[in-house]
Amino acid sequence: MRNPRIHRSWCGIGLLFLALSLVVGISAAAHGQASPPTNPSSTPYRSVRCPAPANPSSLYFECVGQPFAYDETLTKDWAGFRTELSGLGITPTASYTTQLMGNTSGGQSRGFTYSGTLQASIFWDLHKLLGIPGLSFEVGGAWSTGKNLSADYIGNSFTVQGAYTAPDNGTNNLTLGEMYLRQRLFNNSLVIAAGRLAPGSTFAIMPVLYNYVNAAIDPGLFVLGINDATFAFYPPGAEWGAQAIYQITPRFEVAAGVFNTNLSSALGGKGGLNFAFQQGNLGALSVVQVNYLLNDAPGDTGLPGQYSFGGFYNSNKFSSLSNPNTTKIGTYSVYGMFQQMVYRDGEAGSQKGLTVWGEAALAPKSTVNTMPFFVGGGLSYQGPLPRRDNDIAAAGVIYGAFSRYIPRTSAETVIEINYQITFNRWLSITPNIQYVIKPSGSSAIGNAFVLGTQLAINF
Repeated sequence: MRNPRIHRSWCGIGLLFLALSLVVGISAAAHGQASPPTNPSSTPYRSVRCPAPANPSSLYFECVGQPFAYDETLTKDWAGFRTELSGLGITPTASYTTQLMGNTSGGQSRGFTYSGTLQASIFWDLHKLLGIPGLSFEVGGAWSTGKNLSADYIGNSFTVQGAYTAPDNGTNNLTLGEMYLRQRLFNNSLVIAAGRLAPGSTFAIMPVLYNYVNAAIDPGLFVLGINDATFAFYPPGAEWGAQAIYQITPRFEVAAGVFNTNLSSALGGKGGLNFAFQQGNLGALSVVQVNYLLNDAPGDTGLPGQYSFGGFYNSNKFSSLSNPNTTKIGTYSVYGMFQQMVYRDGEAGSQKGLTVWGEAALAPKSTVNTMPFFVGGGLSYQGPLPRRDNDIAAAGVIYGAFSRYIPRTSAETVIEINYQITFNRWLSITPNIQYVIKPSGSSAIGNAFVLGTQLAINF
């Protein structure tokens, strides 16, 4: 039974965050306390880890609020309004991603669907607004529309449209997203956050994976969410939690987080407004990850890479796959992933070249985990054609084996090939091919051949 005192306290924190955002805005307007405005267009931020800071749908948690060149967006400087907001410490970002895809053969039936997500966020620099060094506030939201080709026509588990992000009620919906306070300490080497968070915005993700369309690749190990839905990705879900990232050296950093296990909240229940701390859930989701960042520090000239190892433990109750009438306490998973540039076209700092990547996840407790084993790998090449320096060609393969306690299933494999045509820094179109082998691990469903395209715009 839910503890009403805990419920009221966590809801009160949510209301406090909302009130804080209003107070901040009113304070800035009334007192005009702000640092002199800067022009990010003259000093664009570039990093292996934060390649697109103007796009709220493809950001590491630690990249939120990074400056970006205004020509990375369709609306540019909003006739000077963006510069004025930046001077106040307010940075709005927005993007729209739509995917038009069809199942041409195999699967459950032929069909075509549209899916799309309009995502926006507002970053509040409370150092500029309130004079508190290192403190910031982030709030975001998304509007998800369309249908799910995988569910409606293919019947597979690795959703072929990453832009399909509807909440748990399965309808087109507007959802409130992550909403948290963030504090930077010790010359930015320690970053702490608390509030409404999605583990999938910090853990088990890599920048190279944003070059794909399938939701099981972009932005990271979505298989963790298949086995434990409270390992949330936003959109659609966020939950109460706290997390920290500590950069021990320029190459080594460790990240850890503790999150609530309210399933409805993690799936975007009530449009992201389910602030209840407990609804039949127990315990907490604890996550730890270690990153090795090769040639990512300022001044490094070698080929950059990221190597990550982590795991999580959830102390909640789970339905048993071996005996559906019973539950078991706790589940865990361990994972590893890497991306490494192996060839660079140009001088040090050039983004052009070939990057290879790989990932694997193991969830040994097959009595409660739908997919105990997952592995994937691929390559991505930026600038494959002359005078097309920002285009990206990508190919990848993922494989997931189902629990032996799920009858008549083996494993599902997806092969994806795409080519991102970058018209400018705010608009891209990505023709995409996917081949799904044994959808949901079933031999009774024919292999599916999927064709489509993705359109992405940064506003």
